[in-house]
Amino acid sequence: MVSVRLAHVADVHLGHRQYGHEQREADVKLAFEHFLGTAREHDVTAILLPGDLFDSRDVSPKTLSEAESVLADVDVPVIVSPGNHDQSMGARRELTWLQYLNDTGLITLLSGDPGDDPVFVRTDLDDPRRGGGGFVDIENDGETVRCFGVPYRGAYIENDLPKIAEGIRATNEREGPADTTVLLAHFGVDDAVPDLGATVKRAWLTPIEEHVDYLALGHIHKQYETGDVGRNPGSLEALDIQEGRWDESHGYYVFDTGDVTAEHHLSKRRPYHTMSFDVSGYRTFEDLRGEFADALDDEHAAVERTCERDIHRDGNGDRREPVVNVRFVGTLLLDHGSFDVEALRALAVDRLDALHVQPTNNTERKAIAELLGDIERDEAFDADGTVNTDVLQERVFGTIAGESRYSAETEAVARTLDELEGLVTEDEQGVSEVADYLGERRRELFPDGPGEADDEDRPMNDEPTEGRTSQQTLDARGDE
Repeated sequence: MVSVRLAHVADVHLGHRQYGHEQREADVKLAFEHFLGTAREHDVTAILLPGDLFDSRDVSPKTLSEAESVLADVDVPVIVSPGNHDQSMGARRELTWLQYLNDTGLITLLSGDPGDDPVFVRTDLDDPRRGGGGFVDIENDGETVRCFGVPYRGAYIENDLPKIAEGIRATNEREGPADTTVLLAHFGVDDAVPDLGATVKRAWLTPIEEHVDYLALGHIHKQYETGDVGRNPGSLEALDIQEGRWDESHGYYVFDTGDVTAEHHLSKRRPYHTMSFDVSGYRTFEDLRGEFADALDDEHAAVERTCERDIHRDGNGDRREPVVNVRFVGTLLLDHGSFDVEALRALAVDRLDALHVQPTNNTERKAIAELLGDIERDEAFDADGTVNTDVLQERVFGTIAGESRYSAETEAVARTLDELEGLVTEDEQGVSEVADYLGERRRELFPDGPGEADDEDRPMNDEPTEGRTSQQTLDARGDE
């Protein structure tokens, strides 16, 4: 028989206003309210929230008031550890908003730091203001679940994990063993989500796993599991474009201590849809806009299928307007001024009956596409679709060098041009310094001259440069 059931949620981000849209801020609150309602239906004994209850440590009065109102209706302990959005890694405030909610009895804040003394301090579940906030015991039907919580530590977590493990061991030895041990922590595991900025390697968790039955994680907004005990539920709402594409990765866990199982449940959130439109081949904006309108009509059915899912409908079961990401791709023949992205965005809002349409311009300019030629796209363009200017500059300098009289040393000359650009733009060297550098490099690469054809262009004697303009000086010294 299950004695204790825990709901595990993370990264609520109350106060987050995506795209500056007031409704998106309300969506974050609604997702949290719905979670709390389903937690009640699951008949949980307590709620675990390892970090980022708030989107910012500078909480607005409105957000704080809403948090207090929502939490006041919860009839089980809400156990919270601080995330990076809840606190500053620099100067610490005497009283954070999480500490305020703790002191008013709305949450139980666990922010233990074993430091040099590897024993956590107990917090009284009935009066969170008493104690140091390192761990709390949940008693139910003769079963004890001991919850430890630590604050977000960023890159310091590597050194902290062995200390935390020792602190848990020492505390259990002092207090007596618990039936189940839980740790709340705010960090990501890079082996599980290698591309999402996680900071902890899987191997670092070994000492923690020796003492913990359930590791309640936060920080990464995408659901994943790591090892036998590590669980990360993902954020309740999608908070940016990338997160919107993680359709099955937002929600919460319900952990049963009796049979030691953790089941992931999808959260109720606003529908999010991504579509692409290829701009290649259109020579007028009118033609492009007309084809884009047709593409939106074709996409409408797919958008509605997303909106029809139960997790995306509102509390009354009605349709919620979607957030749509439109990715413009392909080679753009139009000039920058003619490509009216805002007009296309407004058209998409209307045709798809969307709350918000966020355009992403991943197009390539024709001239740039021709210049880049056969360069691999992953090399030529950054992750956000913008041109990698370093690669573009390398191609330009290589082309110039290869088609000049210095083609015998194409790579070396291209490198020289690149270094010359750095002298001017980064080192802010003057004309004389640049000329000296060019003369030195030419003598190194072409001690006998670049070719017979150049002899006719070379001065017959070393004329004095006094009285010349700067450009004449540069031309003459470059030909030494």
